[in-house]
Amino acid sequence: MTKLVSIIFGLALVGCKPAPKIVSYEVNSGTTPVAQPASPASDNSKMQANAAMQAEAASFGQPKWPEAPAGWTVGAPNAMRKGSWIIHGEGEKKAEMAVTVFPGDVGGLAANVNRWRGQLGLPPADEASILASAQPAQVGVAQGKSFRLVSADGKRSTVAVIVPYSSASWFFKLSGDSSIVDAQTNAFLKFLIQSQLP
Repeated sequence: MTKLVSIIFGLALVGCKPAPKIVSYEVNSGTTPVAQPASPASDNSKMQANAAMQAEAASFGQPKWPEAPAGWTVGAPNAMRKGSWIIHGEGEKKAEMAVTVFPGDVGGLAANVNRWRGQLGLPPADEASILASAQPAQVGVAQGKSFRLVSADGKRSTVAVIVPYSSASWFFKLSGDSSIVDAQTNAFLKFLIQSQLP
């Protein structure tokens, strides 16, 4: 009998619960999704990749540079670069010479030249055109190829030299205001000839 009373009492309690409410939501498809911040895991991966690249760049040693041409000032230190110089012109005009090194061929000649073309707002070029535009260049005793690129409006230019050396690709890039790049190209190429890779 006590069991029966307990069961009836339990059923009565369940029956007294309020009925569940139906909730509706309206989704506006015209809203722009908000970008989510990068997760700590992806930030961590990027930091590890950068540290690995910096360690790899450091493993190639430091080139020996000659005296910098007149008007070149050493740029701020950068763990990814082997060298950096700033060249100021009239007003706010300037150019930069930067040196980087990476293992292997880093995607190949055409991919790197097209990356520089993209930085100047130029469309990609086919490999045959890129090879045809290459000029011989030299960094110390190492042989390489030089490329001259100019933006469509003629305001910005890049002269870049790629040197495959000791299982790595060395990049020497003079870029910035066209008037400065034009004026400094000979000094840049002479500076490279007088340099020595490790």
